Amino acid sequence: MEKIKSTILLFFLVSCKITPGNNLFDPNSPTSLGLLLLSADPVVTMEFSTNRVQPGGVIYVSTNHDFTAKSEGLRLPVSGSGVSPISQVIPRSRFLYEVRMKPTITSGKFSIDLKDYYLNESLLVNPENFEFEIDSQPPVLEVRTGNGIDISELQSGFLDIISNEDIVWEGKLSQVTLSGTAKNSLVVSDMIVSSRNIRLLFAGNPNSNGGILTVSFSGVKDRASNSQGIVMVPVKVFAFKSGPNMNVARRSCVGIELDDGRRLVLGGKAKKEILINGNGTLSHSEFYNSALKQFVQGPDMVYRRQEFDAVKLLDGRIFAVGGIGGKIGAVNDGLTSTEVYDPIANTWVEGPQLSIPRLFHKMTVLPNGDVLVVGGMSPYKPIQSVGAVELVHITNNPATMTAEVVGNLDDPRGKHVQIFSQATGKVIIIGGERSDAFGPLSNDFTPKALDSIEVYDINTKTLSKSTAKLYKRFNHFVHGLENGEILIFGGMNSRFDDAQPVLRAQIYNPTTDTIRDHKNLLFGREWGSSFVFSYGKDQLIVAGGLEYRTGNGSSFDSIHDTESWSESINRFYMTSRSLNARWDGCDIRYSSTGGGMILGGRIGDILGNTEEYSFE
Repeated sequence: MEKIKSTILLFFLVSCKITPGNNLFDPNSPTSLGLLLLSADPVVTMEFSTNRVQPGGVIYVSTNHDFTAKSEGLRLPVSGSGVSPISQVIPRSRFLYEVRMKPTITSGKFSIDLKDYYLNESLLVNPENFEFEIDSQPPVLEVRTGNGIDISELQSGFLDIISNEDIVWEGKLSQVTLSGTAKNSLVVSDMIVSSRNIRLLFAGNPNSNGGILTVSFSGVKDRASNSQGIVMVPVKVFAFKSGPNMNVARRSCVGIELDDGRRLVLGGKAKKEILINGNGTLSHSEFYNSALKQFVQGPDMVYRRQEFDAVKLLDGRIFAVGGIGGKIGAVNDGLTSTEVYDPIANTWVEGPQLSIPRLFHKMTVLPNGDVLVVGGMSPYKPIQSVGAVELVHITNNPATMTAEVVGNLDDPRGKHVQIFSQATGKVIIIGGERSDAFGPLSNDFTPKALDSIEVYDINTKTLSKSTAKLYKRFNHFVHGLENGEILIFGGMNSRFDDAQPVLRAQIYNPTTDTIRDHKNLLFGREWGSSFVFSYGKDQLIVAGGLEYRTGNGSSFDSIHDTESWSESINRFYMTSRSLNARWDGCDIRYSSTGGGMILGGRIGDILGNTEEYSFE
């Protein structure tokens, strides 16, 4: 009889066409049918209800094999772990089993080795192995961009809420509610739900001043059925809102947020009819009181300054350098002077002199606290670019600070950008305008936009030229990315009739010294007059500036529209409008909360008004 069975099996396997790639453990496969003819059991299939389960939770197993006939029932041997999380296997029918977990095991990944175990009983099992996880943590929901969005994303767009793990959710509108100061008449009109993303679409209007929008979700569970009940996701909704007028209208100023939260605006150029200390170039400073929403006068600088630069030192003091101006009187001159503001003493004290006067220069505070002063322009025509790079050694006493010339740029420049690269220990000096004087007359100079990048090594105190070629530009912007690369965008490519804004952004890698093209800006912006604020997790908003609108670059206009850039979606996109289309003002960036304030500038005349981009 056994010989007849073997002959029939051989005939069956030879006569049947077995398609390559078929699952040999499928009960309907020729192999399984052959095993059936031999009176062997077919392939045992098992389907598990989930691979994630709560402590003390349940996984259901459905199978085509009756394990109730066996004295030991369905056995699920857990391998690779000290203690099995399975407490009991209960048959609910001949082909359905309830697998209960021990409540004392609250986490861990486990593997059930089915193949080797059942092979001893001459059973083929599909799957051969099953992995599952004990999960006691409910899903975490957050805004894709962190915790902040621009108001335009509520007015005309959508909001993405992401989960840190797969969710199981009905996704009914009744399961979502909105509240908070930013809500106004806003409602959720529709949703698109995927395994880890909830996209909310809106109707109605948010509060035009922004604020906090709290999105509450009910019934959201993960695949292990963990739930927080009602999950509340707070969202900071950033918007432009009118701020108070400064006491003195100004352009070409500098704004800085102090460590104690006070916000300071200093220097600049006043309106023609305003003279302070005998001149329209200002030594005047004022503080913005965000609680009272008003400006109060601060201490005057030692020097009147415009087109200067100022940075916050590591100890919280303010260091102002160069520009055009002077002390009391009607005469303006190029400045080599420096000065330090002590926020505790509330006084300005003169510091060391630089080797050469400069304006439109840039400064970087180094990790040891010293300040690198790079480039700039001479104050009067014929305009000459400054190549000298100086290192100011910072001490507790401004009288003991010193300035050291550490080298010269290969391309003297001003109106450039620079940023410190933590990964390489270098200051990256990017683009700018080079102007060379060739005679004594006021027009005897030739300006040009630069395509070069230079590097200052803080360890060797040496300058070198990068091999990477920038798309030539000046009055542009720079932003350090989380991965250590540098985003470069905006600016102008010429000062002549063929001047055009640079729409193409680029990304420079300081580690590999390479540069690549990135997405385009929506608007070309220049003159060091746009304002870049961070908000949310990885977003920037760009506002204001000048855009040249004609083919020959002879006509321009200031820009009302704003645009944002997001590191997560890696592109520029249209956002809300600023209240004033201004340029040549200054800004204060709110480091603690994101956003900031735009102050002064020009729209024809010099402005005294301000506006905030914030959620407060």
